[in-house]
Amino acid sequence: MTVTKELKKVEPKDQRIVFNAEFGKLYQVVRGGQVLAPVKAEMTLYAKLGQICNIQGKWAITSQGYIHLNKVASISIVTPQSVIVDGRPVPNPHIERDPKTKAIMAVNIRKMGIGYSPAGNIVVLDKTLFYNVYTYLIQSIQAKMKRVKYEKGEKTNQKQHPDCAVYGIAAEKPNKPGSWHFLPTEGEIGIWINLDDEAIIDCLEEHTQRQRFGDRIAQKIVERNILKDHPAIGITQVYVPEIKKGQESNQGAVATVTVYGYRNELEPVNIAEIMRQAERGQDSEMFEVRKEEIVEAEAEVEKAELQNIAGEEADPGSLFQEGQK
Repeated sequence: MTVTKELKKVEPKDQRIVFNAEFGKLYQVVRGGQVLAPVKAEMTLYAKLGQICNIQGKWAITSQGYIHLNKVASISIVTPQSVIVDGRPVPNPHIERDPKTKAIMAVNIRKMGIGYSPAGNIVVLDKTLFYNVYTYLIQSIQAKMKRVKYEKGEKTNQKQHPDCAVYGIAAEKPNKPGSWHFLPTEGEIGIWINLDDEAIIDCLEEHTQRQRFGDRIAQKIVERNILKDHPAIGITQVYVPEIKKGQESNQGAVATVTVYGYRNELEPVNIAEIMRQAERGQDSEMFEVRKEEIVEAEAEVEKAELQNIAGEEADPGSLFQEGQK
């Protein structure tokens, strides 16, 4: 990595060092000849590198983007030995598989993020995620059902996939052409899907990918939630300047994010001890613990992570494909 240094005077007693690194500008303050520990960086994120993605007109940071930002934040992601499932501790992560196909049905995973806040306090984020593959299949089908056509850039009242699926009850098969299969959502209520429709075929292909990569998707989601909520980063959406016609470039959509880090002396043995104390729920004057159970991740974010992982599996050198299918 190429790094150059320049000194900029801030106050008569202070100087600011600006590190021009490949990933952005990194600032440190020199006071009385000593470099202070807190650091501030302006990090650049690129859509073409899979670091940001457009979700319903808003730009969000992906797990790849948070990994990039964490180069400065230096939040340590650790995995506790156990996770609570149905009120009892089990090995972490806990993966439920179909007894016949051995495909992943659900994942219970717990992760901790240990790092410094901009004020220099140790903050531990303890997050648990329940990732249900079937739930996301239903959500992807519902998204296809809701999608409408656009004409000349204007939204219409016509459905894009009118024959892909209908709501109903198990005892009443739709009276229309198609190969219909019932998926329950609550008791006898559910969705009849048309297996002849291309939109449903797309949903089933995504479902297969989730069954293959469910553990990796769950890990990406919980780690992304930790990094986005940790005070060292603490940002979800970013501003991407509008690219005017005639000013297009090969770099595509770009966003700049400010991240705070704290140079510290935390060694692996310290991190392990903090994790053990936090896992046991012990109070400590050394650090603050924030717990959360992630019942469900945003469907768009989950789909973005799925596409990213599936793309890496198909071609490890491929880049994230921007946009929704």
